[in-house]
Amino acid sequence: MVFIASKEGQLANRIFHASCFIVNAQENNYRLNHLFFDDYYPFFSESLDKNQSPIRFLWKRSSRFVTLLQSLIGFVVKGLLKLKITRLPFLEIVGYNGYQDIPPFDLNDEKFIRKAKSKLVFVSGWLFRDMKNQKKNRQLLLETWQPNKEYRDSIENYQQSYKKNHDLLIGVHVRGGDYKKFEGGKWYYTPDQYYEKMKELASLEIFRNKKIAYIVCSNEKDLFFQDTDKFSVFHDHRHFVEDLYLLSKCDYIIGPPSTFSGWASFYGQVPLYMINEIGTKISDEIFTAKPVTL
Repeated sequence: MVFIASKEGQLANRIFHASCFIVNAQENNYRLNHLFFDDYYPFFSESLDKNQSPIRFLWKRSSRFVTLLQSLIGFVVKGLLKLKITRLPFLEIVGYNGYQDIPPFDLNDEKFIRKAKSKLVFVSGWLFRDMKNQKKNRQLLLETWQPNKEYRDSIENYQQSYKKNHDLLIGVHVRGGDYKKFEGGKWYYTPDQYYEKMKELASLEIFRNKKIAYIVCSNEKDLFFQDTDKFSVFHDHRHFVEDLYLLSKCDYIIGPPSTFSGWASFYGQVPLYMINEIGTKISDEIFTAKPVTL
């Protein structure tokens, strides 16, 4: 039995992270428990309450008691890892931290699977991946992470409203906040820089005579982008769940490297152009790449 025992970022990070364990547990027939999804569970409760995946959530609502227990669990797990105490009777701790400088931990490792089926295994860290089983179990993930009906209805209304009088919906993920410091701010771009990218994109030959509706999804407030004769811009004050799944219903997505736009691309099978370098010129070939995989 495996316990996800660390809080890995915000919503899309945690969905992305948990999904790798879900497909691995499904294929290898072990039980999976998540200890850090209580703050987002209510937005997906309708699907998670009846989901057929191997994942179970110990807490479905946040409270002071839950927060205290999570802090205690995190403290103990990280403390034992720091002391290099990873094996106890009937229990093992697997920690794997890092980002771009180390390869991910392959959940299909035979030793890990054997432990998952015979012991209590607490996992802590971001870089756990299963590149083997996600395609086969994609439908399971779609059903597991379907937002509640109130959000689906709202997303449908937004989509229909934006699509009216437009040929294409292009989602623009404007990431602010923590990106000002994350990785030294290399993927933090100003609103003016995003706007220039939108104008550049609308001028591509593949979009000739197409009326574009840009749907801006952002954690930044008070953004304003002027409409032009080639495109309209929509930036309503939507819930972040609506933003995430509205992106998955677009025809294309652009944005900086992020699991937010990445999950939307995977969920809706939408071509995604990641802006790794703001100065790189956009060409007609940018959307020939496949949607994101986990």
